[in-house]
Amino acid sequence: MNAVPQPAAAAFDLSDISVFGHVTRETLRFNDVDANGHINNVAYLVLFENARVTYITQHVRFMRARGLSTVVAHLDIDFRRQMYFPGTVRAGARLIEVRRSSFVLGQAIFDDEGHCVANGHAIVVAYDPASGRGQPMPDDVRAELARLAASPTGVAT
Repeated sequence: MNAVPQPAAAAFDLSDISVFGHVTRETLRFNDVDANGHINNVAYLVLFENARVTYITQHVRFMRARGLSTVVAHLDIDFRRQMYFPGTVRAGARLIEVRRSSFVLGQAIFDDEGHCVANGHAIVVAYDPASGRGQPMPDDVRAELARLAASPTGVAT
């Protein structure tokens, strides 16, 4: 699998919360504090997951209705700031690129002061549960995904 192409990622400034029409509010947990006293890097991935799953469930549900399942094939993350307990954060997810059998989500986490503490990408593959292999998406599904990706906030307007 290739790395996320820069032109698609560069189309949106993932450190700007305004590009995310889908944002969850998350509470930081004491359980996520590491030996250094800040939120462990693994917790960032869980926050990304919550935003990603709710984005797909709410905005990409038409894929499931068409019998298409999805699986995450790649994750990357850039850590920008430390987070500390207690606190709340906002986690955003949005579609940024559509491929033949996958799509790319841009994701970010913002602290209560609005600073981007992390951002990254998830490559989500359409797959056939029976064979366990990726499958190309139908043209109409790709077109609907492309509309989301072209939206200023990644959600239907």
